[in-house]
Amino acid sequence: MANPRNGDFYQDCSMYFEFLRKEGRADYDFEDEYYFTMPAISG
Repeated sequence: MANPRNGDFYQDCSMYFEFLRKEGRADYDFEDEYYFTMPAISG
């Protein structure tokens, strides 16, 4: 069974990335960590 906090993390990250896109900015350090971590917490 997946941890419900993982879903919260995914949703929060999605909102953060959307905010950055709207602002025309990027956070490549966080993005690298996100894409490295996501497969491990996906289930």
